[in-house]
Amino acid sequence: MRTFISFDEARQIVLAEANGLGTERCSINDALGRILAEDIISQDNIPPFASSAMDGYAVRSEDVLEGALLEVIEHIPAGQVPQRIVTAGSCARIMTGAPIPEGADAIIPREVSQEKDGKVQFSTPTQKGKHIRPAAEDVRKGDLVFVNGQRITPPVVGMLATLGKDTVRVSKRPNVVVFSTGDEVVSPEKEPGPGQIRNSNGPALRAQVLMAGGLCPAYVHLPDNPATIREAILANSGADFMIFSGGVSVGDHDYVKEVLDDLGMELMFWKVRQRPGKPLAFGRLGKTLVLGLPGNPVSSSTCFMMYGNPIIEALLGAREPDAGERAVLLEDVTKVSNLHYFARGILRQDAEGLSVVSLTGPQGSNLFGSVVKANCILHLPEGVALVEKGTVVQVDRLSW
Repeated sequence: MRTFISFDEARQIVLAEANGLGTERCSINDALGRILAEDIISQDNIPPFASSAMDGYAVRSEDVLEGALLEVIEHIPAGQVPQRIVTAGSCARIMTGAPIPEGADAIIPREVSQEKDGKVQFSTPTQKGKHIRPAAEDVRKGDLVFVNGQRITPPVVGMLATLGKDTVRVSKRPNVVVFSTGDEVVSPEKEPGPGQIRNSNGPALRAQVLMAGGLCPAYVHLPDNPATIREAILANSGADFMIFSGGVSVGDHDYVKEVLDDLGMELMFWKVRQRPGKPLAFGRLGKTLVLGLPGNPVSSSTCFMMYGNPIIEALLGAREPDAGERAVLLEDVTKVSNLHYFARGILRQDAEGLSVVSLTGPQGSNLFGSVVKANCILHLPEGVALVEKGTVVQVDRLSW
């Protein structure tokens, strides 16, 4: 077991241990947020035919001369195949999305047209291809549209439907159990007694699991009792991933790590050179990955972003996490030199379009409001005690 390792080392270890859980087919109606487990290659041209981008008239551009009258030979609504060929001196009334009739090479909008007694005159000239949507303008038959490991977003669902894919192969979602711990913690609906606090870690971590794509029907709260903790772990031994908030530090009542050790967990590391969340534990109990987070709500939530989220992404079969973004720090930040800091920040663009970032305010690990206000996490690396204003720093956007 390794201890007091760097953030980079810890991330490498968790990502190396988190592997995909297999695949299954899924209706596109239930696919939102899932991870594709296959490449998607188009079997069709999209759009499949040239169509009108406007309500108007399909014409031969060379016929649209000043004062010219064209005969309207057909009306083509969307969804109807043209029946006539547009020849010299003729045109077809056409609706948006309707196929272009043979012989026509441009569309003139209705707004610049005047039709009377089956003849139409135009107030402006046109040019070949105007207001025509070409066939295969979006996707060509044989194109690689989506790749294995890509997350399915609402536009992806729409494109899959366009491609005729009513089901897709996706990675299986991990079953995740969230355990909050502590005798001082009461349910959110209860009035805390002296020395007690409401449970925020359980609901917040479960919400983060769900947002990351994991399955988590409910969180479980455990008292500081080794026998109860042991029983709950054994009852959930089939989970793919267990997350604990609290109980992994060195306090007199931190029993989680002790119980996991007794059950034979392979502890891969404990404690990371970081703030918040130095007393972090990671290991494997049988086939189940185990992440032990600090009990402090800010530390718990932040460390889930840095470790829990990437673990679930990896279990889902997602591609490697990106390296984040870079932004210019707008203020001096002092820190402990030998720790990697995760600071809650607000990322924006300045008047010149430059990415800049500032802190949400005081960064105390008891101030959960700093997480609520944040739209990113700043990485302030170990090795420096003062990160000066104007320094370019790495930032990770928060998924919400």
